[in-house]
Parts: sequence; structure tokens; C-alpha cells
Amino acid sequence: MTLGICEGIWLQRMLTELELCANKWFELQSDSKSAISLSPGKGWCFVRLGKGGPLTVVEYSELDSSLASAINQQTGRLRFCWSNVCLHMFILDFLSQVADGLEKDSIYHVAEKKIPCLHGYTMGLKLEQFVFDAFPYAASTALFEVLREEEFAPVKNANGSNYDTPDSARLLLLRLHSHWVAAAGGFLTHSVPLYATGVEVSPHCSYAGENLESIYRGKTFHAPCEIAF
Repeated sequence: MTLGICEGIWLQRMLTELELCANKWFELQSDSKSAISLSPGKGWCFVRLGKGGPLTVVEYSELDSSLASAINQQTGRLRFCWSNVCLHMFILDFLSQVADGLEKDSIYHVAEKKIPCLHGYTMGLKLEQFVFDAFPYAASTALFEVLREEEFAPVKNANGSNYDTPDSARLLLLRLHSHWVAAAGGFLTHSVPLYATGVEVSPHCSYAGENLESIYRGKTFHAPCEIAF
């Protein structure tokens, strides 16, 4: 789950890059079911400039652990601090060309997988291709950088797992909306620690935390709750 899919500024940037006319109708197709876990040491995909094209993504299992944890001494941040959350926008003509190119170039990622067999399971090798393998074929690309805590709440596992569950995504959403309320001048009371609860702002009130001051300033809300008009 992502907290902000297809933001207007992202759409505007891409349509400008494509030089699409403002008075022309066109169709946008969205598939946001994929999400990459950003838990330390697992599920990372690193974005970097590459020799084969303007931009490439390195799948986490193919990046040396020392590079994955390397620190930029000037900033104190990870040297490779961008991760791909698998929200992409392409034109269909480009994807058609890329499909032919990937088949011709035979670019694959090798993954070890458990394979069911007659006597249980055995380890095997699986050849994989990912949507980000299309990037090196693009004449130009544009990145849209966002704050993880505002835009990314993945759901990959069932409740009871250690990370990326419906419960963890729900809590991230409640925390974000609680911040909106506080920033708008509202107050929160709570019976449990605030890090374990929060409030949900109805989308009828705000899409991304905007225009809430006139509604919430000076008011108090008891978490957890949903706040509507």
C-alpha cells in the first residue's frame, strides 16, 4: 500500500516530459500491486546511474552487503540511499519495444527458490525479470523522490509477521494523519502510547493534509478515531 499514488505533480512532470497536448484525451493505466520492502538487509532495490542507460536499479540480492551498508561520509546517509518502491509510469509503445529488447538480450536475475518435489523440497534456480529492467532502454527518465514515512506503507505479509503487514501499514497511516492534525493546530489525547495508535482523517476532509486548519485548530480528538467533517 502506498499513501499517495499518482500524485498530481508526478503526473504533470511525466506528461510534460512526453510533450502530450493538454487538449488531447488519453488513458492512464495503473497497476500498483507491487511493493518493495525496505527492511534492513532484505527487499532493497537500489537506484543508480548506469552505463547501459540513463538509470538502472540493482536488485538487493545482487548488491554486495558492504556496498548496501556503505555510508556517504559527507552526508552521513547511506551511500545508496534511494530505493525503488515499484510505482512506475510508462507509455505502452515503449513497453512493447522493451519486451522485444529484453527477450533478445536475454537479461535475467538468478534467484534460489525452494521447489516442491517427490520427496519434499529441493533448491533450484529461477530466472527472473523485473519491471525496472526496462529503465536502461529509456532515452530519458525522471525520478520522484518522496519521504518514506509519508508515502510508503507496504503490505507483503499477513498479520503476525515482523514487518509489512496490514496492521503495520494501518499504524503508519494513523501516525501520518496524527501529524496532519497536530500541524493544523489540533490536539490529541490517547489511552495507550501514541506510537501505538493515532487518528484517521477522512479523505472527504483532506487528501494530503491540506486545508485542515479551519477544521481542526484548537480542537481535541481522542485516539484512535476517524475524523470527518
